[in-house]
Amino acid sequence: MEFEFLYFLILLLIIGVFSGLLAGLLGVGGGLIIIPMVFYILNYYGFSMDIIMHVAIASSLGVICLTSLSSIYAHYKLMNIDEDVIKKWFVGVILGSILGAIFASYIDGNLLVVIFVVIAGTVAISMFFNINIVIAKDIPQNFFLNSFISFLIGYFSVLIGIGGGSFSVPTLNAFGKNIHRAVGTSATIGFFIALPGFITYALTGWMVEGLPRYSLGYVNLPIVLSVASVSVLTAPLGAKLSSKYNKKTLKKIFSIFLLLICVSLVIDQY
Repeated sequence: MEFEFLYFLILLLIIGVFSGLLAGLLGVGGGLIIIPMVFYILNYYGFSMDIIMHVAIASSLGVICLTSLSSIYAHYKLMNIDEDVIKKWFVGVILGSILGAIFASYIDGNLLVVIFVVIAGTVAISMFFNINIVIAKDIPQNFFLNSFISFLIGYFSVLIGIGGGSFSVPTLNAFGKNIHRAVGTSATIGFFIALPGFITYALTGWMVEGLPRYSLGYVNLPIVLSVASVSVLTAPLGAKLSSKYNKKTLKKIFSIFLLLICVSLVIDQY
């Protein structure tokens, strides 16, 4: 049993290496890698399909809580965080994160896989075609419109266990923010999505049976600590490597890979 747990940790460390590299290399959240890989590992170990997607998503948010802090600090020093956006989106993303996590916690595990496939597949297609839409020169001034936009970002991000960069960066670009400002602001928003989602998944899964060892509700601590401890080290390496390659080509390759993962999850389910 202890040997199996050690093997489990080694697999998680490997996931951490690749999720960190891809996050640094492509500027995409590691959750898009962490969740399907953790899903397959937990499935291999025979955990119930009713809970493995919940555990994968909740644990991914735990990883983001830890890894986003260093990213926020780096962007803060570079003055890439738009405080006005944070102030206007703060309430919406937190509320969206909490309600999204509550909704996800109480739906069937198979349905949650379908939701992940649909949203992640949409992200992959958008990434492949590099879709950029410009709506205005700045974010709306209307409080309710800002709250609605940020609510949707928080809600859909927490449904698939990502920090929201796949939604908030293109949204901020559409409202006139340059890519560096958008990425820095998105990293901060990601923390405010991940933390409430992490806490909510921990609470809603508290009495659930059949969870992996050392879990706080749906959040599995070995997954969070193992993946985060390695990915935070490999992300800077990925960022350095990104300057040597064509990022648009790499994103197209990753988007195809992500689509294949989505197809694989559907086949595995049905």
